[in-house]
Amino acid sequence: MKIDRSFCEEVIAKARQKGIDLIEVYALEGKTLSVEVKEQKVEGLESSNIFGYGIRVIKNGRLGFAYSSSKDRVDNILSKAIENTSFVSPDNALTLPEPSGFYYNVNVFDPLIETIPQDFIIKKALEIEDSAFSTDPRIKKTRKASVTISSLKKTIINSIGINVSYDSTSLIAQIMVVAEDGKESQSAWEFEGSRFLKDLSFKDIGARAAKKAVSLLGSRRLFSRKAAVLFDQPVATEFLGFLAPSFFGDEITKGKSMLIGKIGQRIFSPLINIIDNGLLDGRLGSRPVDGEGVNSRVNNLVVEGVLQGYLHNTYTARRLSSKNTANASRESYTEPPHVSISNLYISPSEKAKPLSLKELMGAEPEVLYVLDVMGMHTANPVTGEFSVGVSGLWIENGEVKFPVKEVMIAGNVIDLFGRLVAVGDDLRFYGPTGSPHLLFRDVDISG
Repeated sequence: MKIDRSFCEEVIAKARQKGIDLIEVYALEGKTLSVEVKEQKVEGLESSNIFGYGIRVIKNGRLGFAYSSSKDRVDNILSKAIENTSFVSPDNALTLPEPSGFYYNVNVFDPLIETIPQDFIIKKALEIEDSAFSTDPRIKKTRKASVTISSLKKTIINSIGINVSYDSTSLIAQIMVVAEDGKESQSAWEFEGSRFLKDLSFKDIGARAAKKAVSLLGSRRLFSRKAAVLFDQPVATEFLGFLAPSFFGDEITKGKSMLIGKIGQRIFSPLINIIDNGLLDGRLGSRPVDGEGVNSRVNNLVVEGVLQGYLHNTYTARRLSSKNTANASRESYTEPPHVSISNLYISPSEKAKPLSLKELMGAEPEVLYVLDVMGMHTANPVTGEFSVGVSGLWIENGEVKFPVKEVMIAGNVIDLFGRLVAVGDDLRFYGPTGSPHLLFRDVDISG
C-alpha cells in the first residue's frame, strides 16, 4: 500500500467540503531493519514496514488531530480530527505555514542503503564486534553491537500551498564493549551514523570502543580540587543535548528554559558558536523541509557566545512574534509537530584558534580528560544545575598519568560554557548533535 500525493490532496478536498479551511496531511512510509549481535552470534533481528498518515485541522482557532495506518479509514479519521477540535480551547496562534516557493537540495538519500540485503547488515554488525575483540585481548565481551538501517518517504501537504515529498535513508551502528584485567572491568561505547553507507567504517567503531575501554583499566580515585576539564566529543555532545531544549520555542512559552530573556546577552565563552543546520549533506538531522513542510535553513543560535534567538515551528514563532526557523519535528505520523533540532552543533568562533587533541591535553598543567559521563538525566533543565559522575584520564603537562574513576563534576551549564578556554578542531556528530573536544578551566571536581 502506498501513500501518494493524490491521496493527501483527496483528504484536503474532503476537509474543504466539510467547511475546514486549514488542514494538513502528513504521510510516512518506509522500512527499517535492525540487527543486534553478541559474541559473534545474532541476538536480535527486527524488520518492520512503516505506513501511516496524520491529519491536522484547525477550526475556529481550535486544533484537532487524528491518525491511521489504513487508507480505507480516511473518512473516519478526518471526522475524528474535526471532532477533536471541540474538546480544546481556541488559540489565536494556531495556523499552518505558507509555501516558501523553493526548497534546498539536501543529499539525504542513498540508494545503496535502500537495497542492502539482510545478510550484509548481519555481516557488518559482526565486523564491528570482531574488530573490538581483535584490537586488544583484554576485551572479553560485548554488551551488544548493532546496525540499524531505514528508508523513508515523507509527504506533507496543507490547504494553503505546502506540497512536498522527499526520500531519506539512514544507517546507525554502535557497540558497547567490556574490558577486563583481573577483577577489574571497564566499559565503553562508540557510535556512528549517516545517511550514506560510504561514510561509515564499521571496523573503526569497534576499535575505538575497545581502545577507550582499555584506557580506563587501572582507574584510581582523585582528590577533590578545581582543575581544567577536557570533554571528549561524545561527552561535549551530551552536554549540548542537555542544553538543547532551552532553545526550543515551546519550552520558552512554558517558562521552562534557562535562556528566557537572554537574547542579545553573552551567555557562553566568545570562543564558540552554536548552530542548528538542517542543510548538511548526509547528516542524520538533515532534511529539505521540516515536519510542517517549511524549507530547512541555517540558524545561528549563539555567535561568539552571544545568544541570537530560539528555535521555532509555525505555532511558537507566531506565539512569540518571531520568525519560523523550520524546526517542526515529527518522530512519527502518530503525533502533531513539536519543536526540536535539525543538526545542532558547536563550532569554533572567529575568535578561537582550533586546537588538536594533543594541544588541548597540554594546554593546562593539569587536565581531567572526561571520556564518559553518568547521570545527565538528573541535571535540572530549567536552572542548568548539574552534578554528574565521570570517568577518564588524569593528564599532567600533556602526559597521561593514570585513568580516573568515581569522580564527580558539578556546576551550572551556563557557567561551565562561560569557562571554556579552548576548542578542538575535530567536530564529530553523534546522531543529530555534534561537538569538537572542549576544554574548560576551574571546574569543581569531587573525588
